[in-house]
Amino acid sequence: MLWHSLFMDDRSWDRIEEDLSAERRARAHRRSGTRSEADPGRRYTMEECAAAAKVLDVLGISESVDWVGKAWGGHVGVIFAATSPARCRTFGDSGPPVQAYRTWERVENLLLLLLYRLLGPVSFIQNAVVDTLLSPRTRAEDPAAVRMVRDCLMHANRAKLSNAMVSISLRRRIFPGSSAG
Repeated sequence: MLWHSLFMDDRSWDRIEEDLSAERRARAHRRSGTRSEADPGRRYTMEECAAAAKVLDVLGISESVDWVGKAWGGHVGVIFAATSPARCRTFGDSGPPVQAYRTWERVENLLLLLLYRLLGPVSFIQNAVVDTLLSPRTRAEDPAAVRMVRDCLMHANRAKLSNAMVSISLRRRIFPGSSAG
């Protein structure tokens, strides 16, 4: 089960899905705040996202799965593994958020959210997302990755992505043992 980060969509797995499929049957989370028709139109929680893994039953997948998540997908995967341990054979993540925002980070993110709602994915917002999601090395050496992040943001449904930003980022609970910094 592959679950992408907040500002991305299922295309973030395209470059590795074939390699993963050589060993396992790969299923990418195909809906998100970026292109989703699945947005509930209300605030939601990480726990609700993890419960959405019921799609495995709909797909006829009864065995346990290997979960790989990026940021948001990692956080959801932690909850999925904790609440459905019999369904999660292995778990891997990349950068799941585990700490609450510091005050200045919350203010900065709220300001960026407000500007995004008003202006859409203008260049300085795209740059902020690219800088958040991609390392300096990736930004310098992988222009296709930079284009993909920008494209996902450009084609996002603004209202649904805004709802996801509030629901699963600004309102996320912190994991026990992590600090607010």
